[in-house]
Amino acid sequence: MAVFQFIATAIVNSFVATAGQILGSKLLFAAVTGVIAAGLGYATARATGMFKAPSIGAQDDPGVRITLAPATDNKIPVLYGKAFTSGPIFDAAIKNSNDTMVYCIALSEETDTGSFTVSNVYLNDSRLIFSGNNVVSHFDPNGTSATTYAGNVRVNVYQGGSTGSDVIFPASGTGSTTAATTLVPHWNPATHTANSLVYAVVEIDYSPENGLTGLPPITFEMENSLKNPGNVLIDYLNNNRYGVGFSNTLIDTNSIVGTANTAMRGFCDELVDYKDALGSTQQNARYEINGVVTTFSDVRSNIDKICTAGGTYFAYDGKTGKFKAIPNRAYTPAEQANALVYNDDNMVGKMDISSTELFNMFNSVKVEFADDNRKDAMNTVLIETPAGERNANEPDNQLNYSIDLINDKIRAERLANVDLQQSRLATVIQYTADYSGMQTDIGDIVKVDNDLYGFDNKLFKIMRTREVETPEGMIGVEMTGLEYDDNIYTMPVNAQLDAPRGNISGAPRVPVYPPGSFPLPIALEGGYGNLNINVEKFGNQINRFHIGPLSPGGQIEDKPADKTDLSNAASYVNLFTKRELDFTAGGGIEPGDYSFMAAGTPIGALSGTATASIFANLNIQYANGFVQNESFGITNSNFTEIPSILEANKKIVIGPNPESGNVVLEGLNTMDQSGSGDRGFSGMRYDMLRITKGDIF
Repeated sequence: MAVFQFIATAIVNSFVATAGQILGSKLLFAAVTGVIAAGLGYATARATGMFKAPSIGAQDDPGVRITLAPATDNKIPVLYGKAFTSGPIFDAAIKNSNDTMVYCIALSEETDTGSFTVSNVYLNDSRLIFSGNNVVSHFDPNGTSATTYAGNVRVNVYQGGSTGSDVIFPASGTGSTTAATTLVPHWNPATHTANSLVYAVVEIDYSPENGLTGLPPITFEMENSLKNPGNVLIDYLNNNRYGVGFSNTLIDTNSIVGTANTAMRGFCDELVDYKDALGSTQQNARYEINGVVTTFSDVRSNIDKICTAGGTYFAYDGKTGKFKAIPNRAYTPAEQANALVYNDDNMVGKMDISSTELFNMFNSVKVEFADDNRKDAMNTVLIETPAGERNANEPDNQLNYSIDLINDKIRAERLANVDLQQSRLATVIQYTADYSGMQTDIGDIVKVDNDLYGFDNKLFKIMRTREVETPEGMIGVEMTGLEYDDNIYTMPVNAQLDAPRGNISGAPRVPVYPPGSFPLPIALEGGYGNLNINVEKFGNQINRFHIGPLSPGGQIEDKPADKTDLSNAASYVNLFTKRELDFTAGGGIEPGDYSFMAAGTPIGALSGTATASIFANLNIQYANGFVQNESFGITNSNFTEIPSILEANKKIVIGPNPESGNVVLEGLNTMDQSGSGDRGFSGMRYDMLRITKGDIF
């Protein structure tokens, strides 16, 4: 209790001087003076030398995804799409005879459009399981269930206010109508509205035996429905609280939120093929924003990040006096055929041509991104230029950079592919056209004819224009163009496979090591890193004790679509079509011990009591004809509050010589239909993960 009292005093004292200033997003506005403000790829900008590479981030940003102690220089981030995040503590109190500490954590500015939801909450990296807003158990990072925090931790999350109707977690129907003003002792409805804010109120009961003597690291898996890059950009440009504060009179809005693929929104919404982890062809939107925009950065840096993640240029059109977005896309044959031709008839003066030197040309790009499958821990993708497409004597030259607002491998690879290929077509031309050049806009493609350089209707994308006065005293247009090729935008469809593929063709590169020695990124006989195996000591093989940490074998996971059309019946039905399992030798699921975890959240309404149940049904057929069936699950009977989640977990042992199999989740739900007529399960997923501790069972 003394510890809690000390924490409360320190926090309250820190707020005496701030007078709530933490709730405002202080932004340094940097005027966009160049034609291209954002969107040009890192590799392309660096290779051409004609454009400034996008800024990676503010140097004074202390981080926006961790819990920050109160401070006058804290600023509130803006969450778009899905991310794992926390934020600064902006208020705190102590109550219940000094036994309970209340923390108010700012998670995001509330955006002008878009609704926020919370999927999971993690405390000390353990996923919390709730009944209403009260923690009843948790799963540690190893998947072990415990009740250490049960009854001692309560969490409510609010969007845009402090009343019961502003609660977004727990979900509707699970005891989620508690006003924040009843949880924080010194708050009252008239003066503590917490408007335009998404925040959490976390109550922790002092329990030293359970390690609860303060606020442990806490992370929220949240999603803002506002995630299309075009919609995100217009929101950020319009908002004067956390964004630029531009009115639409300064913006070509159709170029940003139009639905055609010539506009940012329509371009990013186009469905593009990819292969999932099981090798099946799927489709998803070309680009999405999933991450946190820090308000420590100036607005131009944030526009850079949004446009880069959306594969779009951001430009100022001097003819209309408006800012606009230009998707970095492939142009149709009709657009290419109708492109304006520039030649000796409408060019004035000389043409300057520059290209990247051989020893400065990039032939691989390693992109770092926050991986949603790893709770936004950093992951990387590597895209390489095939050897057959390199120039003679071209040395290896790799560019490394990070993308802030993408959290999946598929879209990181798409951007990296376009960026790398564009950077290798690094011919940049600059010329002055006569007054007819006024009809060419930024982002247009043009044809250039020039016998001296061998240009026969060669295509260039115009990246910069500037009105100039010609030597004859006439008005001309100085243009800068970047070489264009349709092949830049040809995307591979194998982006979701475990090994980064990108634009790599031919057989995979397999490293060859000297006999008796090869590197392993694990600890063997002490130490970490790449170690040589001593053949004399370990023999000609590594036994199972040493191979355990390597995680051999395939693993599966899936997030099926919501099932919302269940009937009110106490009988089990399949919640999705059975998924076939791959036991292909060398590439599929291998024999061994696995941890199978399945989960789902019941959907519906309560008028009394109800029952919900979710079961996993796994079938494996072996070469000898034996069929192994694993059926297990959990049932919550006669509940009066809708459970936040149902989980089914079991250890699965796959024997030798498996040939085929399938998996499905089954469920029943006897609740009433929700107001929208839904009854079933949302947030379903299943994971079958290899046990990698080297345990012997």
